[in-house]
This record gives sequence, C-alpha cells and structure tokens, in this order.
Amino acid sequence: MKVRRATIEDIPQILPLWRELSDTHGDMEPMFRLAENAEEKFAGYLSLIFTNKNFAIFVAESDSKIIGYIIAHVSTAPEVYVIRRRLYIQDMMVSPDYRRQGVASRLVKEIMALAKAQQIEKMDLLVAVKNEEANKFWRAMGFEPALHYLNQYLI
Repeated sequence: MKVRRATIEDIPQILPLWRELSDTHGDMEPMFRLAENAEEKFAGYLSLIFTNKNFAIFVAESDSKIIGYIIAHVSTAPEVYVIRRRLYIQDMMVSPDYRRQGVASRLVKEIMALAKAQQIEKMDLLVAVKNEEANKFWRAMGFEPALHYLNQYLI
C-alpha cells in the first residue's frame, strides 16, 4: 500500500468511496443525506478544491486501486486568538475490505505531517456521535472531544 497526494484523475475512484461514506453517515445523521445527482456534484466540488491551495487530498493505493482517501483544509482564525491556524479533516474513508490494516492511520499520519510542515497549530474534525467505530479510531489517533456540536432540525 502506498499513500500519495491525490490528482484530479483520481476523482472517479474516490467517488464510490465517498458515496459509501455518505450513505453510512446519512443513516446516522440526517444532515448527511444526499441530494439528487450528489455524486456528479461532489465530482465538481472535488475538481474545484484541487485548485485551492488550502485543501489537501491524499489517497491510499493498493495495486493501482484507490482504497482510501482523506480530505482536509487549512483555515486561519482572527487575530484575537492565540491558536490561529488549523487543519480541518473534512472526510476520510477506507474501503471496508482494507479496514484494520493501518490504511486510515497512514492517511491521518500523512495529513499530520503536512500540518506540522505548515506549522499548523491545531487539527480538528466532526464525527457522528452514533459512529462508534470512528469515534474509537479518532481517539486512538490522539483526538479528544473539545466541544459539543448541537443542532436542531427545523424541517
């Protein structure tokens, strides 16, 4: 297995993994339920973020097949805060056939190395409360709860 920066040519192989991630989370949390033509729209979104220097996408490959990916972006908080530069992990997915083989850990370590190289001060992400497996993984990677993200659906 190898981990590398993704290219725009990887989008067709990333899409089925993204779809599986979205379907899994859509069952856990209504805000992740997909709209019509979601894959086509997400492909367009990926195409745009490949041109944005604040985003990073890495893929894990085995035998030229993408088996996992991670998407993150850097943001800067206002000068009123001591910790200003953060890297937000937006998505990460590993094909079920390759789980528990260190793929996710390798993807996260690659993002962490990028963050350290760019002197990022903080990394964060959202995890569905009901996704016990993901919560366990992220805690094992050193992430800890910091805030409670509350929401209320109005429709």
